Amino acid sequence: MHGIVYDDTNRNGAQDAGEPGIAHVGVSDGVVVAVTDADGRYGFDAIKGATVFVIKPRDWAPPVDAHRQPQFFRKADPGGAADFPLQRGEEPDRFRVLVLTDPQPASAAEVGYFEKTIAAPLAGTREFAFSVTLGDIVYDRHELYALLAQAVARVGIPAYAINGNHDLDLGAADDRRATASFEAAHGPSTYAFHYGRALFVGLNNVRFLGGPRYIGGLRSDQFTFLENLLKATPPGELLVMMVHIPWFYPNALNPETFRVADRARLFALLKDRPHVLWLSGHTHYQRHVFHGTADGWAGTSPLHEFNVAAACGSFWGGPPDHDGIPLATMADGTPQGYGILTVEETDVRTDYRAARSSPGDQIGLHVPVSALPRAGFVSYYANVFNGHEGWTVESRVDERAWNALRRVLEWDPSYARLYLAQDDRATPLATPRLPDPVVCHHLWRGILPADLPPGRHVVEVRATDPAGQIFTAKGEVRIAAASP
Repeated sequence: MHGIVYDDTNRNGAQDAGEPGIAHVGVSDGVVVAVTDADGRYGFDAIKGATVFVIKPRDWAPPVDAHRQPQFFRKADPGGAADFPLQRGEEPDRFRVLVLTDPQPASAAEVGYFEKTIAAPLAGTREFAFSVTLGDIVYDRHELYALLAQAVARVGIPAYAINGNHDLDLGAADDRRATASFEAAHGPSTYAFHYGRALFVGLNNVRFLGGPRYIGGLRSDQFTFLENLLKATPPGELLVMMVHIPWFYPNALNPETFRVADRARLFALLKDRPHVLWLSGHTHYQRHVFHGTADGWAGTSPLHEFNVAAACGSFWGGPPDHDGIPLATMADGTPQGYGILTVEETDVRTDYRAARSSPGDQIGLHVPVSALPRAGFVSYYANVFNGHEGWTVESRVDERAWNALRRVLEWDPSYARLYLAQDDRATPLATPRLPDPVVCHHLWRGILPADLPPGRHVVEVRATDPAGQIFTAKGEVRIAAASP
């Protein structure tokens, strides 16, 4: 395989006279990483049938198609040529990334839900440099790829994607061919690109085991690709790894969700890189995990994995809102939405934004409607959707002194109420059921002061993230008059 990476100054997709090659650009077949020479030319023996892609450098961009999907790849033709046009464009040190995962429509109607709740409100935004969707693009309905891509394109920014388990061709003969439909629609399932001072790596970490069976992990050729890629990348550069299946154990009763040896090998490969962030999806809840020595991570600081809540929430399930769109609250009480990365050189801030809400709506507050005076241990709960142990969460009642709340691992009571209400309906909802509740990893608990007099009282919660951003929420409780 050979060709040239060139400056497509007139943006017509062909190398014309006076359009020079670009030196020191990576080109790969998902294993080898070749680097262009001073004239922008490359050559290597590509794997037969592989997709060859350019690893775009900073301040360059590939053209995009009608759905805003970057066209940075070509199907390998052994011994043939593949040229890659790039377009010059300045990239700042500080930028934002829109992180979607699990849109997972099973019908055209559900594509419409995604468009109305996420794509349309973001249409024309200048907030983000690009987006990435972390798998489960569709719910085993590959004919919906184009319709979903059209909806994502409304945002108006370059849109990258990786595959999930519901994007697999279930009748495929083997693991390599299980992503054929996804790759036909979106390009390679493993790739990399630079933006600003960061390297983004998309990895297909869904290992196809036949039929609907799969497990998380990486093939040996993907490890070789990573090793070759990292050799060509300065070790101090920020590295953002984008996968579908998380590398922690989502369910303690079923830990074999990925191959443990693969995680250990990946930890060893990355341990000397000081700036690494992992992005994952798949769980349909929200969680931040900080891998440390107990997990086998030997880096100088914990490895942060941002497991982003699903764009479809709870599979487009639950009671409909006033627009007829299912509420889709997830099993940990997190509303459907999307993640946001704010990157500044090697620093990253991770945020979450609930769809159908304002950016400041970051806390689901559960306060009893009423309580008796001097009743002890009456609890209230704050579900801080993007929260983790690095946050400070406090509360006060009626402008009394602020007190720290205690982080707990329990069900979100507001979600539990929604879930249980389904069982009281004489006629089931036409939409999918809300799933069984799961432990929420961003829930804080407070107790009402026992000395509140009869009357109405305001409970206020203040949550401060590691970057100093403050979010608040208020609720009201009525203390009933004591019985005679």
